[in-house]
Amino acid sequence: MKLEVKNGTINVEASKSLLFRGFDFMNSLMICNTLYKKILKGGLKGNIHSVFNSSFNVLDQNHQLVSFLNSKKPMSPNSIKIDNDISFLSLGIEPKLELQFFQSFALIEGLNIKITYDKVNFWDKNPVLTFTKDSKENVFRKLRIMSKLLIENGKTEGILPLLSTLQGKIKGLDLFLNSKTNLNKREKFIKERFLKFLDNYIREDIDNLSLYAKDIVGFGRGLTPAMDDFLCGIMVSRIYLSSYLDHDMERNYKVNRAIVEMIKNKTTIVSEEMLNYSSLGETNEDIRRLMLSFLGEDPFYYFVKNVKNVVKIGETSGTDILSGIYIGSSILLKWI
Repeated sequence: MKLEVKNGTINVEASKSLLFRGFDFMNSLMICNTLYKKILKGGLKGNIHSVFNSSFNVLDQNHQLVSFLNSKKPMSPNSIKIDNDISFLSLGIEPKLELQFFQSFALIEGLNIKITYDKVNFWDKNPVLTFTKDSKENVFRKLRIMSKLLIENGKTEGILPLLSTLQGKIKGLDLFLNSKTNLNKREKFIKERFLKFLDNYIREDIDNLSLYAKDIVGFGRGLTPAMDDFLCGIMVSRIYLSSYLDHDMERNYKVNRAIVEMIKNKTTIVSEEMLNYSSLGETNEDIRRLMLSFLGEDPFYYFVKNVKNVVKIGETSGTDILSGIYIGSSILLKWI
């Protein structure tokens, strides 16, 4: 088989009728470029870790996750997007099944399913920090819009109610008073730890930040617990805002490294990887679009659309991530 790469697209010259005889196969739309480089080195394989309607995760032999997404999901680091709005649950894919990567396809052992890389486009997971900056006045306007959309569309089962406890610490939180902010037992339990983390985060106390982040990571339900989603939002916003404000990037990467320094085995493996990616400003395409439309010169209606897309992520993940972006941005912008 001859593999040709041209203009960021892979063309596989082979007889599909021969290659896929006896197999069900799916074509891919897009692949993370760093993942593809790993695949080309050969020997990459793993086992199915978790399966959902629109995605499934593979834990490879290096204990890293590879995500397969259907066409409705946004691209994310270390992922492959399928050219079909398919339900993976309907295919019989289940945890522990073995999956092996070859140069032109991935094979799910036991199910005779091949996922091809035919005519797939590359996607770069690195943050996009070169953009035409919007005025600070417009960015503040967008920040106010973000807070209103959080209140109107956000889910209250996660971090959102805790934002009202930050009154007096961060400007711009008046809208969160008396707005779906009653704390339940879970939020009351984590409140003091949350406030201590934010105090140290605002002071950029790198020496203690790791300890306080360790105390809140993993809080909440789900594959990516609510507090982890919040931390992802605050770290991604730090990288983008630091670029927008021309701050010392190495200093801000150092702050983010401190947050994730002690999270090993403190949360789910999916969440741990997401936190590590976020510390570098690496995130999914929906969140990237939001940050670029927030700080760049995109029209306001496009920014609003992107905020609403992020809020829709998961059960409460979108609200929790957006809460982190909002708080992180408010801190760095020092809301005037």
